[in-house]
Amino acid sequence: MNINEPTRQYIAAHAGDDVAQLALHPSKDPQVDMAVALQQIAGRQKAKEKLPEWYATEGILYPKKVSMEQCSSSQTADYKASLVKGESFADFSGGFGVDTAAFAKKFTKGWYVEPQEELCELFQQNCKTLVINNVNILNGPMEEHLGDIGRVDLIYLDPSRRDTHGRRVVSLADCTPNLLEWKSDLLSRCNTLMVKTSPMIDIFQTLRDLPETYAVHVVAVEGECKEVLFLLKRDDISDHGMCRDAKFCVSTTGENGHNTSTADPTIIAVDINKTAAARVETTLETERTTPPCIATELGSNLYEPNAAVMKAGIFNALSQQYQVAKLAKSTNLFTANDLREDFPGRVFRIEAVHEFHTRKTAKEVSHLASASIAVRNFPLSAEELRKVLKIKDGNAGYLFGCTLADGRKVVLECGKVGYF
Repeated sequence: MNINEPTRQYIAAHAGDDVAQLALHPSKDPQVDMAVALQQIAGRQKAKEKLPEWYATEGILYPKKVSMEQCSSSQTADYKASLVKGESFADFSGGFGVDTAAFAKKFTKGWYVEPQEELCELFQQNCKTLVINNVNILNGPMEEHLGDIGRVDLIYLDPSRRDTHGRRVVSLADCTPNLLEWKSDLLSRCNTLMVKTSPMIDIFQTLRDLPETYAVHVVAVEGECKEVLFLLKRDDISDHGMCRDAKFCVSTTGENGHNTSTADPTIIAVDINKTAAARVETTLETERTTPPCIATELGSNLYEPNAAVMKAGIFNALSQQYQVAKLAKSTNLFTANDLREDFPGRVFRIEAVHEFHTRKTAKEVSHLASASIAVRNFPLSAEELRKVLKIKDGNAGYLFGCTLADGRKVVLECGKVGYF
């Protein structure tokens, strides 16, 4: 992408302006390429929060809006790269190149493969700006370049989750490329296959579709679930040479082999925030066979798991790791008398327990000027409960409609303690 000097000056002068307003009032200078200028201004504004390192680097060129929306954030890209090591990798879902750039720091050499020529050109230019010199860029679909890369330690794939009509899809069979069709071929060409999927994916159905999976990472950022990663390996790859902190790292050794069926994959739920990464880890079999810890009575504190744990569904591991008890089998809230400030989620102090009766409960909580309302295993939705209680939305209090182990429907009135 070539940007002339008048366009560069316009971009710099309007870097913080509203793009929609700029589009309505374009530059009167005919030398300013408004389409390019608006794309660069919008992209850099998006990068400020999503890709702070790229935002801080002068000269980065940004793609169209859809590619900026679809690319990984710096946080999730760095997390993926932290799981792997080795000599070589191939990213068959190049896009804007954020994941490729993160992997390039961990491997000696790599390949970026992308069907869109414009994105390939942008990444090539950005590689110069970011001083990335160990990545080969290939323009074309995955199928055309499988034979060009030879064997690598890691193949990374983020299948497109839009159909031919541009509608969002979730299941692997509906994505492009269809991983279920290409899985065997991909695994025969790498030691580890990492697949990024939608946060809406059915984890357990996907494990049935991908029995070669040895680890699943559910990744949230600041409380919002962003992606679910499936790591698959061939059966001849040993644990020797893998990094201690993540026994799911890529091995740099191994000969040709066959695909394997991993009976007991590791399940990891991680929430990356500004200060640390809250993490819960178990295995599928351990989670299935561990009896749930159900609360016989409410403790002083209420614990709400973060989005990663909720998606992973590893509540028995959570209960054991943090010594908290579940309110009921189908109520995904926890309680304990002890304060667990490191709990992966939000922590509340239980101030009152209201047996749910429409008018009675509304009167009992009428002292609250406003409240945040949530429900878990409750007959009403949060909005329906808000109407019944006649409370405005706000943070003067926190109300949870839920069902206890003895079947009672209650509204828990809480005050905040941590993770807000």
